[in-house]
Amino acid sequence: MDKQQRMELRRQAGYRDLPKPQIKEKGPEYSLSYVCCACRTSNMRQFNLEPCHYPKSIECPICKGVAVCVGRHFKPPKKYDTAQWKKVEFLIEHGFIFQKIRPVKNCYDSVPYPETLAQAKDFVVKYQQYAVKTPYNK
Repeated sequence: MDKQQRMELRRQAGYRDLPKPQIKEKGPEYSLSYVCCACRTSNMRQFNLEPCHYPKSIECPICKGVAVCVGRHFKPPKKYDTAQWKKVEFLIEHGFIFQKIRPVKNCYDSVPYPETLAQAKDFVVKYQQYAVKTPYNK
């Protein structure tokens, strides 16, 4: 007799209870990144709200400055990589919070974000109509 058959016999005899189904509580849909350029940190936060109602900025838990919401696809640079952090700060100041930019209607291809600060300056000029308001660029 194999293990499954023995377990079934125990259940039928009342020696073994069936496991109760686990009910998962509904929690936040997903986490979003919040970036503080002053202390060069990125923090993931969850709220029991719809993603469109998440706050646009929060208080930085480290330096108590402003941390801006940059979505869930943001990959922060290393803390010591000053060139990349300058690029991130430049983009956020100009309203680019790492949202997907799709210049062609009904197309899922998005524009890649720039890799250097020099490319970011051209990027900001070319795609300025896609910029959004942030606490940095009010």
